[in-house]
Amino acid sequence: MGRALLLVLMLTAVASAKPRVALVAFEGDSNGQVQEVVADLLDGDYTVTGSKQVSRTIDKLGLDTDLTAKDLKKLANELEADAIVRGDLSQNGKRKLLHVKLFVNGKKIRGFKVEFASLKSEKFKQALKDKMLEKLGGEDEKKAKEEDAEVGDKKKKKKKGEEEEVAAKAGGEEEETGDKKKKKKGEEESAGGEEGSESGEESEKKAKKRTAAAGEEGDEPEGSVAAGVTPDSGHERGANVAAARVDVGPSLMGRTLTYNSRSFEQAPKNYSNAPVPGMRVAGELYPLAFGDPYGVASGLGLGAEYDQTFKLNLTSSVQMGTAFPVKQTHWSVGLRFRIVFGHKPTRPTLTLMGGYFNQQFIVDRSGLMEGNTIDLPDVRYKGFDPGLALRIPIVKALAFVASGQALLVTDAGPIQQPDSYGQARVTAAKAMVGVDILFGGHFGVRLAGEFAQYGFAFTGNGELAKDRDRDPTTPDVGGAADRYIGGTLTLAAYY
Repeated sequence: MGRALLLVLMLTAVASAKPRVALVAFEGDSNGQVQEVVADLLDGDYTVTGSKQVSRTIDKLGLDTDLTAKDLKKLANELEADAIVRGDLSQNGKRKLLHVKLFVNGKKIRGFKVEFASLKSEKFKQALKDKMLEKLGGEDEKKAKEEDAEVGDKKKKKKKGEEEEVAAKAGGEEEETGDKKKKKKGEEESAGGEEGSESGEESEKKAKKRTAAAGEEGDEPEGSVAAGVTPDSGHERGANVAAARVDVGPSLMGRTLTYNSRSFEQAPKNYSNAPVPGMRVAGELYPLAFGDPYGVASGLGLGAEYDQTFKLNLTSSVQMGTAFPVKQTHWSVGLRFRIVFGHKPTRPTLTLMGGYFNQQFIVDRSGLMEGNTIDLPDVRYKGFDPGLALRIPIVKALAFVASGQALLVTDAGPIQQPDSYGQARVTAAKAMVGVDILFGGHFGVRLAGEFAQYGFAFTGNGELAKDRDRDPTTPDVGGAADRYIGGTLTLAAYY
C-alpha cells in the first residue's frame, strides 16, 4: 500500500511539471506587446522564459541573432527549454502579419503566420493559442492526460497487477483495449480530434476554432477581427528573395558623343542631347523560388529589360527647319543566379547575371534633301553583358541596390562601316545605383541612376577617320566616347 501511494505521488509530481518555452525577442515588435500576448496565451500550459533572460543567454553564449539550428539547440540546452519560439512582425496593408518560427525538442518544425488588425481581438488570440498548442504539442499532451486518467479509472477496478499497471502508466507503456483503440482511431479521423460524444454546440465552437487556425474566413462576433493562420516553410519571403518581380515606369536618357581628333577645319563636332523621357519595363523570374525561396536552386532565374525614348528629334545646320526623328531604344535578356546571405528579408543578396543586349541610336534621314548629309553616325550595339547586382536592405522597407556590367560588344552598327569611321576596338561598361522603397507587402518603388559608356579606338581604315581633310596619309580621328546618362522611377510588383 505504501509503495502504491509513493508511486501515485510521483505521478502527480510528474504531471504537474510544465514544459518550458523560451521566447526570443520578436523582430518588429518594438514595444513587446505582441510577445506579451504570446506569453500570456502560453502561461498555464507552459513555463515561459521571457525574452530578456533569453537575450542575456544569447549574449552569454556569443550567438548571432540569426540563430542556426545548432545555435538554437545550444540555447535550448542552456535554458533547459523544451521549445524556443521566435517571431517576426510586419505590416500587411492595414493589418499586421506575425510570422511564428519554432524549435521543439531539438529540431526546427514548420512555422506558421497569423494576420490580425487588433491585439484585443479574442478570435485572433484563440486562433493563435490553438495553433501554438498544436505546434508545441499542447493539444496532444492534454489528450494524453485525459486518456491516461480514463485508463487509470479502469485499472482501479482491477484487483490484480495494480502496481505494475500504475508503473507502466508512469512510463507511458500501457496497452489499450480493443474498444479504446477503435475510439482513438475515430478521434484521429475527426477534424479536431475531439470525442465523438461532445454536444453539437461544443462541436460547432471547436470547428470555428479549427477554421480560424487554418486561415479560413468564418463568421465572427461583432467587433472581433478575423485572424488567418497559415503554415509556412519556416522562412519569411521578402523582396530580397522574390520569385517574380515586374518594374514599370518612366525613364530619362541623355547622350553625348565626343571625338578624339586633331584640331582642323573639317574635324567632327561633338554631339549631345538633354535627357529625354521614355518608358522602362523590366522583370525577373525565379521559378524554383515559389517553393523554398532560400534553396540553392531557387537562385536560378531569368531577367529582361526594355526601354524606349518617347520622342527625340535632331536638327542640323545643313537643313534648317527640318526635324529628323531619332529612334533610341535598348533591351536585354539573360540568366540570373541569386545568392542570399541569410534567411531574413533584411539580408543582402548578390546576383550573378549575363545575357544578350541591344542598344541603338538611329536617325531617320528620309527627310534629307539630295546632297545634304548629317555628320552624326548611327550606332546599333549588340553583344553580351556579364555582371553583378547587389541588394543591401537598410531596413525591411528600404534597400540600396547597385549593379555593374561589362558590355562585350560584337557589333557597333553603322559607325563601323567603311564609309563611316571603320573598324575599331570597343570597350564598354554600364552601372546602376538606386534605392528600393517597399510598401503594401508586394509593391515598391525603385529610384535609380544609370550610366553607360562605349569607348572607340579606330584602326584608321574608315573614310571619316582618315580622309576628312582629303589627305588619307594622316589619321584624322583616333577615337570616340559614346556616353549615356539617365535614370528611372518604376513601380514594382513582386511575389
